[in-house]
Formats: sequence, C-alpha cells, structure tokens
Amino acid sequence: MTAARWYGLHTLPNPVSCFIRQRTVMAPHGSSFPFSSPRRLLMRLAALLLCGTTGILLLDGCTESTPAPPRSIMIFIDMSLSTVKDRDNYKTYMGTVVSKLNPGDKLTVCKIIDLTIADFTPLYQTEIPRFDFWKDNRTLHQRLVVKIHDNLIASVDSVLDSRERIEKSEIINSFLICDQFMRNKGGRKALILLSDMQECSTDYNFEKDRISAEYVDNAILTLRAKGRMPNLHGVEVWVAGAYAKSTEQYFAVQGFWNRFLGEADGTLRSYSHALLEFD
Repeated sequence: MTAARWYGLHTLPNPVSCFIRQRTVMAPHGSSFPFSSPRRLLMRLAALLLCGTTGILLLDGCTESTPAPPRSIMIFIDMSLSTVKDRDNYKTYMGTVVSKLNPGDKLTVCKIIDLTIADFTPLYQTEIPRFDFWKDNRTLHQRLVVKIHDNLIASVDSVLDSRERIEKSEIINSFLICDQFMRNKGGRKALILLSDMQECSTDYNFEKDRISAEYVDNAILTLRAKGRMPNLHGVEVWVAGAYAKSTEQYFAVQGFWNRFLGEADGTLRSYSHALLEFD
C-alpha cells in the first residue's frame, strides 16, 4: 500500500489529491510519505487563498499614504480699503490653502469688515469628502474634490474682486467668532487671517495710535472687563498680509497681536506679509 493510500487520500477530490501526491518525497530506505498531513495542507491552501484575496482588495489602499487627521479651518479675509493693494496676494494665499486641504477637513471662509461680528455671515463653508474604497468611484470622487476646490476659489475671488468701500476693520472680533466656532470641536483647529492686521474700530486705530507696552496692557484689561477676550486654546493661527507704513509700526502691531494671542491661549504659527509654512 502506498503512503497516499495509507492516509486515505483516494477519498479527496482530484485537484487536492493530485496536489498532495505531487508534494510526496522519498523517505529513507526508499519508502515515500507525504510532506504534510491532508488537514494541515488544506489549511495552508485556505490561508494562501485568503492572503491572495486580501492582497487584491487592499492593493489600491497600499499605494496611498495614511491620510492626515481632519482639521477645522477658519479663514478671515480683511475687506477694508487698506487691503485693496494686497487682494491679488490674498488670492495666491487662498490657492495655497486649498492645495493643502485634506479629506475630512472642514473649511469656513468669512469677512473682516466694519461690523465683523454684528453682521457675521460665512462666505463659504464646505467639507472635503473622504474616499470610501467600498462605495466610491475614484474618478468621480476626484472630480467632486476638484469641483469643490474650484467653487471655493471662484467664490473667494468674486469677493476679493469687489470694491466695497469699507473703511474700518474689526479684527479683534474675528477672534471672538473663531472662539465660538471652534469651542466644541475636536482635532486640529486652524485660523488663517488674510489681513494687514491694522485694527480700525470704535475703540482702536492702530494706524494712528501709539502702540506702547502701556497701550497693550490697557487694551487687554479693557477687553477682559468687557468679556471680549476669546479663548483660543488649541487653535493654531497664521497671519498673512501683515503690513505697516514703517518697520517700527510693523513690530509694534505684531507685539500687540503676540500679547493678545498669548492672553487668549492661542498658538501663533506665523505672522508675516506672506503665508508661511501652512500645514
């Protein structure tokens, strides 16, 4: 009796039986025996089949990097007359932000005007859809993302191309709106201000006021007394478009916002005329 018959392999289906017979090797003294038991070999065949199927299903996902965690992003665009000369730069900065949006990111675009908080209405709100391997068609999904990007850019460009005669800019109140908007949100939170950062409101006029250490102290105390100091814990802030008529004034205004954001528990990632290192 052969080794194959000794294991009862004649009762197995032909393909498996043939495969196992091909795995027999010669034992010492000229007798033959199978490489493994039928049950163990069947288990190996099942494992190989499972691995192959899993590999095919995950092949598409293996070619992509792990997606970044979603963010809540607010963008405030200064629409006062003092920023007209920088509107084309603002368009460029918006393009940079849009190019770095990730699946799951939620974006809200707003205006800084003379009544920033009293007349608050978002210009544009959207969420970048995630790709679902099991439900979505990749080509259609990519077209949808491109369409969202294009609509966002077009909406912002149309606002920036307008020539509203807005003489004042309540920048401080944009941080209060951000506080309310971000308060109950988890994950990363980002605030981008496209502005010269020259506060011009009923209480402050950075272009005319002498911004000293005492001026900043009094402003912080006044804002706290009025309940207008935001809580920006966990919010990363980028400023692009910062401008002043002199270097001295530029650093004085920057010093005010450094102190203000420190008191508000925010994190100032960049303060510059350009948008730097947004991620």
